[in-house]
Amino acid sequence: MTLTLERDGQFLVLSGAVLFLLGLLQGVVIELAENPRMALSAHLAAVQSGMALMIAGAVWSAVRLARPWRRLSSWTMAIGIYAVWAGMTVSALTGASGALPHAGRGYAAGPVAEGIVYALVLIGGGLTLVGWALFTLGLARRSLERGATPDR
Repeated sequence: MTLTLERDGQFLVLSGAVLFLLGLLQGVVIELAENPRMALSAHLAAVQSGMALMIAGAVWSAVRLARPWRRLSSWTMAIGIYAVWAGMTVSALTGASGALPHAGRGYAAGPVAEGIVYALVLIGGGLTLVGWALFTLGLARRSLERGATPDR
């Protein structure tokens, strides 16, 4: 079987593979973090999000959106997911907990670290939401083009 990927699909697959690898490496050093519970959360987020990006890239040819919207979707998906992971990682290393109170319970950091984590998590979350919403819309448009019933 040959899998031919479009440019944006290749970008997402590579972005996902790199994030997956970073998550695996992060899993080795969880106990070195100021907040190991947050480090575990960041590790799991990287591995799971990396797989999600790779899957999105593999099915990218099924997305039916105008070119600018496709580009916006792929870039916001990747940048957003990386930003959220980076925010979780900074939180794990510094103990910042304001933006992520469940895994951060019992930890605190200075205002600069807390601000960085808030910015990364909020901006990253917003970008991720926009990207995946566009991606989902593009997949739904493809499905509507083919009709509502599956082929038999």
